[in-house]
Amino acid sequence: MITPLSVVLVIFGFMVCFMGYSIFRSMLPLWGFILGGTIVLFFIPMILKTPLAQQTLFQVVAFLVGGAIGALVAAPLYYVTVFVSGGAMGALIGLIFGSYLEISGGVVSVRALSELAGMSFPPRLLSPLQVVMMIVFGLIIGGFSISFQKFMISASTAFLGAAGVVSGLTGAILDVLRTNPARGLWVMLVWLILGMIGLFVQFRMRDET
Repeated sequence: MITPLSVVLVIFGFMVCFMGYSIFRSMLPLWGFILGGTIVLFFIPMILKTPLAQQTLFQVVAFLVGGAIGALVAAPLYYVTVFVSGGAMGALIGLIFGSYLEISGGVVSVRALSELAGMSFPPRLLSPLQVVMMIVFGLIIGGFSISFQKFMISASTAFLGAAGVVSGLTGAILDVLRTNPARGLWVMLVWLILGMIGLFVQFRMRDET
């Protein structure tokens, strides 16, 4: 099912995936708006355990408020913005890895991978282990972003943008592949492939400028 929120995620996701580095360098407040809004949008349903947190209007308002805060602090706190950008990608990876550990118990398993792929994208935050993995990966990749800014800005925006696109289109993708038992795996593959394409495009655009 396509909702207004899904459309917003897809539009902003494509912008960030393919033009993330350019947006970051030349329009930092815009990137702060997108990043701040996305972070608030992700965490608000976990903080407010009410049906209201699932309503489209409330989600849009939360996105705008988080985006406004992000836009205001992005330029004055440049290095914080760099760290948070990389940390957001790290947190996403940590959430996926933590979800896998919850399912598999730390053992490599094809069944666990299939079950993970069948979850919503990104997976829902349900356990303390996922939180720990998000913090660990977020701090590590956020730290790398400070040391290797050009690459990490491109990588984080490419894969975060791809995550936004896939998250917005997850329902439509699963509907198209509803008879395919590996449909969840296809969602994960679309994210990875789109992220790599976005990273490649950003490198080409950066080399030409």
